[in-house]
Amino acid sequence: QIVRTTGSGQPALDSFRGLLQWKSQEEMLPDLRALTNGGLLRWPENLVTQGLSGGDADAYVIDTLPVPEKTPWNTWFRTSALAFDEDGVLYVSTHGGDIWTVRGLERGIDHLEWKRFAAGLFEPFGLQVVGQDVFATCRDRLVRLRDLNADGEADFYESFSADEDVSTFFHAYNFDLMRDRAGNFYYVKAGQYTSHAFPGGLIKVSADGASREMIATGFRMPNGMGILPDDRLTVSDNQGNWIPASKVSLIKPGGYYGYAQTHARPGSWAPDGGRIDHREEALPQDFDQPLIWLPHHVDNSSGGQLWVEDGRWGPLSGRFLHTSFGKGWLYYFLLQEFGDVSQAAVVRLPMDFETGIMRARVNPLDGQVYTVGLNGWNGNGRKGLGEGGLFRVRYTGKPLSMVTQAAVRDDGLELGFNFALDPDSVTQLENYTIEQWNYRWLPRYGSENWSVKEPNEKGKDTVVVTSAERTADGRGVVLHIPDLQPAN
Repeated sequence: QIVRTTGSGQPALDSFRGLLQWKSQEEMLPDLRALTNGGLLRWPENLVTQGLSGGDADAYVIDTLPVPEKTPWNTWFRTSALAFDEDGVLYVSTHGGDIWTVRGLERGIDHLEWKRFAAGLFEPFGLQVVGQDVFATCRDRLVRLRDLNADGEADFYESFSADEDVSTFFHAYNFDLMRDRAGNFYYVKAGQYTSHAFPGGLIKVSADGASREMIATGFRMPNGMGILPDDRLTVSDNQGNWIPASKVSLIKPGGYYGYAQTHARPGSWAPDGGRIDHREEALPQDFDQPLIWLPHHVDNSSGGQLWVEDGRWGPLSGRFLHTSFGKGWLYYFLLQEFGDVSQAAVVRLPMDFETGIMRARVNPLDGQVYTVGLNGWNGNGRKGLGEGGLFRVRYTGKPLSMVTQAAVRDDGLELGFNFALDPDSVTQLENYTIEQWNYRWLPRYGSENWSVKEPNEKGKDTVVVTSAERTADGRGVVLHIPDLQPAN
């Protein structure tokens, strides 16, 4: 209890002492521990939707899992992140601050039960489930949500790790949430449009929430992350000031990835809350190159990545996936390692999602890939994308003809496939078109294409293939290219 009085002088003090003595003789104070076991349901309603099958015509199809059309709370389902618990219960967050559970997936998609699990969060853009706890990346902190009485609603919203920077500009998001094998958490902060003292940053939070550190910087608008089986992290970024094109970077501790704080909007956002004069910032001389650049027509606004290991997902299992917020497309990467240097090729899968997608996870019950995303700040993206959506990318069991390898050799490029190549057409040079170009790293928005052969000329170079040779196993081709040079 809190006892309050007003007065002055010794008589008032004596009166207050008497009040406290009288209070101390009343019945025992309530046991506050009884209030830490969870409360009554606030949102008892279960809302039901019926999924729409993508059929079985192709090896991989999109099943649509519709969000509820109406809710008692007028929910705006701009879906922002998702995660599964070990029992296959799906958690979906919304841009506006809700987290919902979706149950029934173990029976298929015909009867999906949606229930509000939490509300009032500050723009949650990343989710993880650890045991019985749900963690959400919000603009102001990493929040741990705990359902204390197992009634399907979060009772305790714990400030697991408060962020030191909460900017007011609408685009000052914290993105995604990854967790390594030691239990540490990772999320990434926007650089442009924030008042943070650093030009974007990858934040590591210890497994117990007791400590946090910045392990890399230089991100402009990094709407997505990924983690490889060996705990190496990836971060995507999007074309803009100091970022010539969208890209995905493989992170090194202490790395710098290109964004510089040379822009500000006084009164709205400025480096370190205006304490840094962006006009006087010393410009970096170089930055750590990405795993891959993604040209604007391929992906104008990147989402997160996902490593898939479940064999039930067919021939794409064991691949590193990439999502596009701007195009609503899904891709897989072909990785090539050179000691401590890595690069990748990208292949787009032939499917169009109804909205931009930026998070993907594997359901432990069925081994399939589920994605969510939204359409919010998508300039120059694919037209007609919806406000949000939840989807399952399902392997049907049908065969998939695919590229399995893309590797640089001393004498050219080698491509691998999962089927035998026709010995005649594989050697015909007119079947191959290769172009190359570079970008310029400048404070302006994006970059034009610049010649590799003539660095001061704009445009692309045609790369000449002098011969094409089928590999000994018949499932690959070596494209011989004299004087192959590095290019963006």
